[in-house]
Amino acid sequence: MTRADRGPAGGGASQGSDTPPARTGANGTGSPASASVPRRRSLADELRSWTVERLANLLAARPDLAVPPPVSLASLAERASQRASVALAMDRLDALTLQVLQALAVSPEPVTASSTAALLGLPEQGAVADAIEQLRDTALLWGPDEGLRPLVNAREALGENPVGLGPPLASALNNSSPAGMQQFLRRLGLPATPDPVSAVGSISALAADAPRMRAVLDSAPAGVEAVLEKLVWGPPFGRISLSADDDAYEAETQDPETDADPDSGTAEPSESPLEWLLARGILGRWTEDTVVLPREIAFFLRRHVFGSGLHRDLAAEPPAIAIAQHDPRNADAAAGAAAIAVPRRIEELLDAWAAGPPGVLRSGGAGIRDLRRTAALLDVPEEEAAFLIELAYAAGLVAADLASGFWLPTPAYDRWLDLPPERRWAELAAAWLVSDRAAGRVGAPDERNRQVAPLSAEVASWAVTEMRRDLLGELDRLPQGATTALDAVVERLFWERPRRSGPAMRQLVDWTLREAVWLGLVAPVRGGAGILAAHGRALLLGLPRDALASALGAALPEPVRHVLIQGDLTAIAPGPLAPEVAREMALIADIESAGAATVYRFTTASVRRAFDAGRAADDLHAFLAEHSLHEIPQALSYLVDDVARRHGRVRVGAAVSYVRADNDAALTEMLADRRTGGLGLRRIAPGVAVSELPPAELLEGLRANGYAPMAENEDGSGAPVVVATARARRATSFHPYAVQRQALPGSAAVVGLAEDLAAGG
Repeated sequence: MTRADRGPAGGGASQGSDTPPARTGANGTGSPASASVPRRRSLADELRSWTVERLANLLAARPDLAVPPPVSLASLAERASQRASVALAMDRLDALTLQVLQALAVSPEPVTASSTAALLGLPEQGAVADAIEQLRDTALLWGPDEGLRPLVNAREALGENPVGLGPPLASALNNSSPAGMQQFLRRLGLPATPDPVSAVGSISALAADAPRMRAVLDSAPAGVEAVLEKLVWGPPFGRISLSADDDAYEAETQDPETDADPDSGTAEPSESPLEWLLARGILGRWTEDTVVLPREIAFFLRRHVFGSGLHRDLAAEPPAIAIAQHDPRNADAAAGAAAIAVPRRIEELLDAWAAGPPGVLRSGGAGIRDLRRTAALLDVPEEEAAFLIELAYAAGLVAADLASGFWLPTPAYDRWLDLPPERRWAELAAAWLVSDRAAGRVGAPDERNRQVAPLSAEVASWAVTEMRRDLLGELDRLPQGATTALDAVVERLFWERPRRSGPAMRQLVDWTLREAVWLGLVAPVRGGAGILAAHGRALLLGLPRDALASALGAALPEPVRHVLIQGDLTAIAPGPLAPEVAREMALIADIESAGAATVYRFTTASVRRAFDAGRAADDLHAFLAEHSLHEIPQALSYLVDDVARRHGRVRVGAAVSYVRADNDAALTEMLADRRTGGLGLRRIAPGVAVSELPPAELLEGLRANGYAPMAENEDGSGAPVVVATARARRATSFHPYAVQRQALPGSAAVVGLAEDLAAGG
């Protein structure tokens, strides 16, 4: 139970300004100790002394400071001191650097590297010096070596009780009367002082003198250290029990300022441990039923009684990782096979959405039913379907069309289709790395216990982008082809980013790793975190798209140009097909399964699709003969010839619609067929009939009843006749996808900005 009016949480720390008070020099005149070194009154003054290179490093380490570009060093300093920017910078600190910042924030002034290292129980040189240098380079710490100053908002971000410490003695003993303060001094064996302020100073000096303070505790009654141990590591507040048979109840009913011997440092026989501590100011009375352990006392206890430094567990080194080595070539091949399948699934997804687009929900996003239909279409779990949808959105290939109210492919999708498969993947992977879309949230309950819809605003998460880089970065640190346990990776991630830890971040790690496997960046390993593929490492390096595509191409086997056609009207591609062969196979046959080997199936509908696209029977026979490893099965030859024989015998055109047959007998047979009664056909001339249905509906109706018509050219000319496919629907008016942060400048722009700031001062 803390109270806001008890004083600042940081011992001796200035609150509300990053400008220090004036300091007097050694002569007491207020002049600086050395006239040759200009006194820096603020962070802006400090930044003015930095080189261009150091300013550029600051902007690179804290990229939010460069967006939008600051106009001066004063505005840069102001932005660097703002709460949101400070919190973001602290989120990027590793565990040891954060612990050093905590020590700097709670250390009594003047704060130096030496005093901070002593408080931590570490040598001044080495890790502590490196951490202080990093904090200064990121502008979270400033000031001269003899007076280091963490930013005010950095102190506030550490909380009211940083590292589990209570308030300073001056605040902890604030409820004691001046007479009571003198009683504390007498019981501690200290001389009287003229006022409470100097009394607090005497007790603080005693706490800083380890041998004397140890001697005081040695004279304490049994149980005192047990009471202190409960408070020393935090929380520093303890509630006094009001049980009648509890020693603490005695402390509530007796006055520690009058019941104990004022001239004795030893305990009265009737004193309880809590009474003894309260009677000497080692604990403070915070409220009527709450006690608090003052910060200075906690420093002594942590360093000399219950530990060796400020922190119970000092994170001096990152956790060790045990690795298991695998053949990197196998890992690259496995990841590459998964990667090259992603563009095909995206194409299948968006072609289906172009033909039957899902509507945009009133609250934004697409419906859960549309997600399930998409998962069934792609034959993948709903979680993976959500990932593919969000990936297409992040790459700018799909958007909400404002005119129609549907989710439709964008014009960028057509340009993407013109790229080779490896290059398509490179576009998707680069978009995923910088996207803030957490597809794992799709389908989870939101604040109103409703399922989060795909493409909705709830899918965005501020932590996603940096988590992706951090996780891939941890895998990148392992030797090539090596993996380790996922728990070990999580432990390292949480050491690197302790302010980004906990169950929610662990779930984000799982989602991120799952997406990296689906995208083909990481090869899965049973019982391990997976192996980062060579093209995954290339993605982290920020290589251009063409280089990234080449890295993936190196992981893939040589494209094959032949398939194994079987008698059951299936064909197996033993590896990735050459692009032109793959496109033709997808036209003639349906893909049943994809992976290391793709399985195709020939059907009447798939062969007719090729004829509708302008292929002739001879074209199909020639293609299959050229690309089949064995002789074409007779069943497939019969299928092609049978569809070709029936294809185009009946033709459909616009008139509203008409049917024209090569001979009147075929038309007479069709009109007499009961199954065509609902199509509204009527004869208008020998071999010609008309219908009120649009041509597309008439075509589908005749095909559904066993006929094989084809669409006729508008001029009614003869062969070759190509079915005019429906015009691909595209989003024409939409808001392009934008990551939920402004674009960050490149390294060259950062250096230029640093030069401008240094020149402007």
